Amino acid sequence: MKTPLYCSVRKGLCCAILVLTLILSCSFTTLGSVVERDDGLIISQPDARTTKNHYEYVTMVLKTGYGHEPQDKQGLNSLTNELVYLLLRTSCALEVNYYPFAEYTVFTFVVWPDDFPLFCAELDGLIRLDTLLLYDLCNELINLHLHTAETLSDQGQSILYELLYGPDHPYLNNFRPDYTKLSINEVNNWFRAIYKPNNLIISTTAKLPADFLKRPTGREMKQEVLVSAIPPGYTDGPAQRFLASDAPLSTVFLAFPAPQPQEADFFTGRIVQKYLHHQLWLSLRQDLGYCYDLQVNYSYLNEPTAPTITIAFQVLPENTEPALDAVFRVLDKLETTKLTPEEIQSYREQEEKAQQRNYDVPGFLSLMDALGVQLDLAWATDYEQYCANLKLVSADGISSFAQTYFPKWRLSVVGPVPAGRNKPLP
Repeated sequence: MKTPLYCSVRKGLCCAILVLTLILSCSFTTLGSVVERDDGLIISQPDARTTKNHYEYVTMVLKTGYGHEPQDKQGLNSLTNELVYLLLRTSCALEVNYYPFAEYTVFTFVVWPDDFPLFCAELDGLIRLDTLLLYDLCNELINLHLHTAETLSDQGQSILYELLYGPDHPYLNNFRPDYTKLSINEVNNWFRAIYKPNNLIISTTAKLPADFLKRPTGREMKQEVLVSAIPPGYTDGPAQRFLASDAPLSTVFLAFPAPQPQEADFFTGRIVQKYLHHQLWLSLRQDLGYCYDLQVNYSYLNEPTAPTITIAFQVLPENTEPALDAVFRVLDKLETTKLTPEEIQSYREQEEKAQQRNYDVPGFLSLMDALGVQLDLAWATDYEQYCANLKLVSADGISSFAQTYFPKWRLSVVGPVPAGRNKPLP
């Protein structure tokens, strides 16, 4: 679900094969703590960090995202997954969520332990529903999307992504869908093309019954999944763009490239994110009183191939320029002044405590376990290793990080032309 500002993750939908594939059949090949069935389905079960688990949590990663859509069919992947989500809302799962990303798609479920067998059976049967029902749902969704106005946040993020990745990059597909070009036949064909066992990863806190694992599927083993490739990389920075609007507030996005989660300086970026959020909150909120909804996000899960650290906030038009001046002062300070060991320790402890709370939640553990398999992250469910990596972050590393990445900033502003100006911000 998108926040008013930067979280480019749309929430509220989910998938039909999550445990459909979990129910699929065949024997397994062991891959360490992960197993692969003969049909290519990857199943992983993380060690729960709590015994007070009253629910079962399931995460499914579909290795296809909106960035893989045919370039003349933007919206196809999202529409397909929305349809599946709406069908799954009628299952016995207590909670169903869907998160579309560019390079993969994430589905999560919360289920009563006693209902888990029924939940699996419902998912298994869901895939065989009458296509006329899908047709009706498809029309409803298309009409809904056609009558939903684009928000200022959408506009700002679209501009930001274009500055970051270029106007034709698949990362922009989520901001420019054309539902008038999509048909139910294309949706069904896309569904059959990507919803295959070997295109899925499942992580669950539930103990999987043997009869589920042996249930026949009627599908061929390891069918090839053909999707468009996502080109890597960023455009040259810095760059900025202003979009005039009659909205009462200016919506500001300032982003710069950041390390991928597999890179050594990723953990330096995590400390830098904590630093920026704290310092910008002190400056923009506490000292200047310019904004209330300040966000500093690291999009390593949203865009793992080309992630960013993004600063986002809304501000009165007359305060837009002074607010940006304050932001760049914070950035400049980190480029020119080294943090003390005490400061680094403070931000490290903040990050450790935040992650400890996350790792103690079974649902988060299941999510990170599945994403860890998808992105090959050794630390995904290992809190001790995560903290050990944080302890390697140094003052020199932080300065080098700032000097490397901050000058590559991109700025997007959507809002009124500030009073006293004849033209938008340069």
